[in-house]
Amino acid sequence: MKRIILLAVAVLLAFHGVAAASPCDDWNILEKEIRDGLIDRASAGNRITLLHRLLLDTYGTTAANSAKVFPVAGYDYRAIGGRHGNDYRPSGYSFYQGVRHGGHPAHDIFVRDRNQDFLDDATGKPVAIVSFTDGVIIATNPDWEYPSPIRGGKYVWIFNPAEERYYYYAHLSSVTVAPGQTVTAGDPIGFLGRTGKNAYPRRSPTHLHFMVLSYADGRMLPRNPYRELVATKRDKLKNPH
Repeated sequence: MKRIILLAVAVLLAFHGVAAASPCDDWNILEKEIRDGLIDRASAGNRITLLHRLLLDTYGTTAANSAKVFPVAGYDYRAIGGRHGNDYRPSGYSFYQGVRHGGHPAHDIFVRDRNQDFLDDATGKPVAIVSFTDGVIIATNPDWEYPSPIRGGKYVWIFNPAEERYYYYAHLSSVTVAPGQTVTAGDPIGFLGRTGKNAYPRRSPTHLHFMVLSYADGRMLPRNPYRELVATKRDKLKNPH
């Protein structure tokens, strides 16, 4: 039965112009089309719906672990910007508006980097970014150069099928994972940097932009993970290289 469902979804994806060779590769391609305004909202929503089903069918048993790890290795909730997470502002955000979206449905997590060299001032080492949850890598942007208008710079998207949530990690200096790769909470996915249109200028302190979206009938809805971030502990970094 599962093979029949996968085949049916693949046929629908092909009808909508999606190759369906891999749901992660297809999600990666679609994310760039949405980000860059190359696809209309209705078409993008239809393809997101089909790919969401295919991701669930393909990776539905990948993320059974409910444990979460703070996404910036060596730090904890005290590095979150704002007061008690009040920098989270979902109003005006739309996933389908790409780089033109409004709001700030995310938390910025700041690190010790006064000279802005991407190295932790206390350790002198790069700051590793780790997966907050179990999941599968569905999109990455491993290349970014100033003055590119891409707001996230180098970034990673991870899908957790158990939660049906999409996790976004932006402003990295390097990405060390690729679409289709499965991860567990605490696995390194890259290193923090200052990439992205607004993160690159010196006026911006070095930080991770961390966003969570949930899927509902084609909509990609912001979810505030502040309480979950507070509940996590510092990660003991696994395989940093």
